[in-house]
Amino acid sequence: MMRKVVLVFLLFLPMITSCANVGRVSSVIDPKDVEKEDLKSLPQVTTPLYKFKVTTVKSLSDKSGKIIREVDSQFTEFSRCMNIRDKGSKARTNLISVVNGTFECKYHGGRCNGEYDSRNELIIVTYRAFNRERTLPLLKHEWAHAYRFLKPDDSNLDELKRCTKY
Repeated sequence: MMRKVVLVFLLFLPMITSCANVGRVSSVIDPKDVEKEDLKSLPQVTTPLYKFKVTTVKSLSDKSGKIIREVDSQFTEFSRCMNIRDKGSKARTNLISVVNGTFECKYHGGRCNGEYDSRNELIIVTYRAFNRERTLPLLKHEWAHAYRFLKPDDSNLDELKRCTKY
């Protein structure tokens, strides 16, 4: 019996810990539904340096100041690493919406911590993700999609890991 429990645990461990979309274990199993139109209707703040539009879900409203500083800081790092000289103009067309956990999406088996939706001019990222450093851990990854450095299927991800950190 104990061997079966260990075997089941070992079979599920990679699924829970290895993919980029992992959040808290409970939220990975049951990701939150996000309505993109609802995210777009949240109050927006603008980052001081690059003038990115950012929204946060209500549960993160007390962290808004930290989030907007982090967005500018991460874009500074990302643009230096990727040699971007447009001061964020290409990324600025997207609204950055910050949510509080893993959410439903059409990628990664329906569980994401970041999504670039060009059709809706929207980047959705979680505030924190299990097994990822920093806040907004997938924001650089989503910018890589927005700038078309990263292929839609992530097939060239290894080439960009130095700059995206994922």
